[in-house]
Amino acid sequence: MNLAFKQRRARVGWLTLALAGLFVVAVLRLIVLVTFDGPRLNSLARSEHTAAVQLAAVRGPLVDRQGEPLALSAETRSVYAHPHRVFESSSARDRAKLAAALGMTPADLETRLKKPSPFVWLERRIDVDKAQAAEALGIDGVGAVSEYRRFYPESNLAAAVVGLAGMDGQGLSGLELEYDKLVRGEPVTLNFYHDALGHPILDSPLALRAPEPGAQLELTIDASIQSLAETQLATQVEQSGAKRGAAIVLDPFTGEVLAIANVSADPSQLHDRLHNPAVQDAFEPGSTMKAILASIALADGAITPSKKFYCENGQWTIDHRTIHDDARHGVLDLGGIIEVSSNIGAAKIALTLGAQRFYNGMRAFGLGFRTGIDLPGEAAGLITKPSSWREIDLANHGFGQGVGVTPMQLAVAYAAIANGGLIVRPHVVKAAYDVQGNVILRHTPQVMRRAIPPDIAHKMNQLLRNPVNGANGTAHRAKVDGFVVAGKTGTAQMVNPHGGYFQNRHVCSFVGFLPADDPRLLILVVLYDVGHGHFGGLYAAPVFSQIAAGAARDLNIAPNAEPDYDIASLFPLPAAKGSRHQLARASVPDPGDSIPALTGSKSPTTPNFIGLSLRAALQVARRLGTMVEVSGDGYVVAQQPAAGAPLRRGSIKLTLGSVLADAAPPAAATTRPAQPARSSRR
Repeated sequence: MNLAFKQRRARVGWLTLALAGLFVVAVLRLIVLVTFDGPRLNSLARSEHTAAVQLAAVRGPLVDRQGEPLALSAETRSVYAHPHRVFESSSARDRAKLAAALGMTPADLETRLKKPSPFVWLERRIDVDKAQAAEALGIDGVGAVSEYRRFYPESNLAAAVVGLAGMDGQGLSGLELEYDKLVRGEPVTLNFYHDALGHPILDSPLALRAPEPGAQLELTIDASIQSLAETQLATQVEQSGAKRGAAIVLDPFTGEVLAIANVSADPSQLHDRLHNPAVQDAFEPGSTMKAILASIALADGAITPSKKFYCENGQWTIDHRTIHDDARHGVLDLGGIIEVSSNIGAAKIALTLGAQRFYNGMRAFGLGFRTGIDLPGEAAGLITKPSSWREIDLANHGFGQGVGVTPMQLAVAYAAIANGGLIVRPHVVKAAYDVQGNVILRHTPQVMRRAIPPDIAHKMNQLLRNPVNGANGTAHRAKVDGFVVAGKTGTAQMVNPHGGYFQNRHVCSFVGFLPADDPRLLILVVLYDVGHGHFGGLYAAPVFSQIAAGAARDLNIAPNAEPDYDIASLFPLPAAKGSRHQLARASVPDPGDSIPALTGSKSPTTPNFIGLSLRAALQVARRLGTMVEVSGDGYVVAQQPAAGAPLRRGSIKLTLGSVLADAAPPAAATTRPAQPARSSRR
């Protein structure tokens, strides 16, 4: 073997080894790419060759408690284009026709088509006829898909409550935002494939599945009562010169909100869907605080209804500050202080009660933190810690100065006086239904806590009739024909942002309930930024009267003869069957059928509360003259002591649940079907 041959064989061997090494490196690199970098590279490839556009689903409707629509979605068409295909398949004249069909200039159309994108929207959410005219031109690369536009058939009724939905179907405010996940449904995504130069590879959209519609919300709002509240409030805002006003109507037992009205004198804020002052703005309540103060002082034992206070003939200096009344008053008991709305009397009650106990009582009534209403952006109000209060601060807080509450907080606090002392969570959505009509959400009455005992609520119910019916009452204009009304006026100076108070700018208000012996409606009216002398009894009380009269008609609340105030009951005696409006859809037992005859009975027994609603259970307890402790929400599912046990002094403990079917109705009770829905100073 010669030397030349050996050299060639060596070179071939080295070359073979080099090629084999390169092959091994290539294989290893391939393994790395597939095993470790594969998912990342696949994702990168898809992102470079696909484009996605999300189309909103049909938002579910919002309807009032009678089924009247407040928010609906209407079908529209959105026209899109693949610019490269449009330019390849059409002439300038064809594109001019397309621009005319879409209601735009040819120059605008050319600008949109020249965007560096494989897919562009030409027009979105336009009338179906206009989109069909564009499609009928037959230009390759032009198409249309269905989209939905939100509209409000009752115009701006309950605008701040219903809220607003954006162009892409997302909720922006109000219930549209709070329940967005339920209402917006499942959107659909369109995927478009294109090459490296942006040219579509396949016809697009590739796959279009039908989006899943959103849920329907059934509100507690009553459109007729809402309209009445807005109309009456707007009239008084104009006549009084107020800058704006708010009104709330709710059921004090269930927490169902029947109306939330917000009115502004500023045309630019007349129908603001983005802001709800009734739950998002705080104000100083003025003399409406006096009923809350009195309730706390009575419950604490700091005073009695007969305790008398000297009201200093209308002027009293404390801590180098002077507190004034609007008239000269001498010695007054609690009823007199409430009736004439004495600031000095309220200040002395607050000083008798003390800062810490007053603060604890206000917190128990829910002042200083959110009510939990199902609306976004609720404010917590403002109550400072009692450790920072001076003597004059405590006195001022007694008649509602230096304390910030929202209208909803104040309404819920007064509802506790009306319903026997319970703080009930307010809500504006009764139920939600999916597209098949199945219930996916239902709100039932939810008791948060007890603010005051039932006997204190009963006494305050009686005392709050004095401002409306007493000879020297401040709220005579709150009377409603045929009904006994309980309530309180309030007038407070507005806070100056630069310190102190405005002398000639006030907030006047009235909050009350009726019928006083069977509260069915709790109504609050607030007028902001009115002039001096615009007291709550003169300007807010008449709005209450008009709203209350109309709401009572709409709800078929029967007028009642005015009872003697000394013997009037907080809760009603059972009415004739079929005469009372039923709040629940399900059949509920009549509490009157299960109440034992107490007259002449030597050993009354505990009745069966199982299956009763909260309202019905409280009626039974009132007839028995006993107290109840409530936990949970919905209908009574458990009680202690058990039915049939000897009725003893003390409380009956009731446990409420959300499912009425879980509880058996009282053996002695009959059921009646639910009625169908009916079309701070003074």
